[in-house]
Amino acid sequence: MNVIDRKGFIGGAAAFAGTALAGCASAPKAARPAEGRFIKAALLHLGSNMWCDRYTNLKTPVRKPSWNNKVAAPYVRADDSVWHDVTAAAAKEGLNLIVVDIGEALVFPSHPEIAVKGSWTPEKMRRELDRLRGLGLEPVPKLNFSSTHNAWMGKYRRITGSEQYLQIQRELILDAAEIFGGPRLFHLGWDEETYGHQGGWGNYEYCVVRRGGKWWNDFLLSVEAVREAGSRAWCFSDQFWYDPDGYRKNMPKDVVQCPWNCVESKEHPEWISTIAEMGRLGYDVIADIAMFPGKRVTEENGSWVYQPIDRTKKTETRRMMEYCRRDIPKRQLLGFVACPWVLLQPGVTREVYLDSLKYAGEELARFERESV
Repeated sequence: MNVIDRKGFIGGAAAFAGTALAGCASAPKAARPAEGRFIKAALLHLGSNMWCDRYTNLKTPVRKPSWNNKVAAPYVRADDSVWHDVTAAAAKEGLNLIVVDIGEALVFPSHPEIAVKGSWTPEKMRRELDRLRGLGLEPVPKLNFSSTHNAWMGKYRRITGSEQYLQIQRELILDAAEIFGGPRLFHLGWDEETYGHQGGWGNYEYCVVRRGGKWWNDFLLSVEAVREAGSRAWCFSDQFWYDPDGYRKNMPKDVVQCPWNCVESKEHPEWISTIAEMGRLGYDVIADIAMFPGKRVTEENGSWVYQPIDRTKKTETRRMMEYCRRDIPKRQLLGFVACPWVLLQPGVTREVYLDSLKYAGEELARFERESV
């Protein structure tokens, strides 16, 4: 991989900002990352400061298997033993790719100040990535630069969108790509950047929302950094809900799309229509088959009791798969990513992950059989 001069970022960013919105949707299509191999992925949250910017010194693990816990913590909450169990289970269930949601859980060489207590060193990350490859799992990095999910950036979250922030964004992408050994894909997140998510959730002390040209400029700079690193960008597709015209005009054709939310809604028909639109516009798709297993956890006598997934019920997972089969041309549907949306912690949360991955493996195998 070529070494990129990071010191020249500001000048390069300014030059790119002036051209970022010009003809991006017609950018040359990158080589298909999964030729001959259907992607069956799982998203694992190694970092967890992504759903709140209010920090607390938690002394004990949170018992409820929540994907946000409504707090950020100054230490890594992912448990190494649970990480090992869950990744081994992903391989056992027939999955072939792991998206590592890095966040604050890595000591980035360019910005070690972002690290918290327990953040993995680059050497430890490389060892774990080699272990994943040994299990037959391809590791892919994820860094989310949406203002709703960037509390992991610590103090830099408060300068979202500034030149310094965009420089740091690029440097972190290059760090992660180098540590992951030049991954074929790089998930950039970029979802849920709305005041409704930040103010509505009530988890944020500092709310920032970029829109229009500013959102596109900052997003496209992250895509450019991924290209420079030799990888292919992958992002959540919900910005299409808020800016469909801008999406059609500005979203590069080489960016893999990750539509999510397959809930039927009269108030939000765009949740479903987005899937067909991604197919019609010619984008490659790896769709999010969210599990949301936390809905199956009940509190009984002060303890959290996990009820396994009801496999007789037509779930949101299967609905997403069927819409993709119907609306995404086969050559554009690269695969699916299972997203349990819980933290890698012991106890009931571990069971949520294991059961979710078993269910995902079964559904992905079924989809492949029926798609032959």
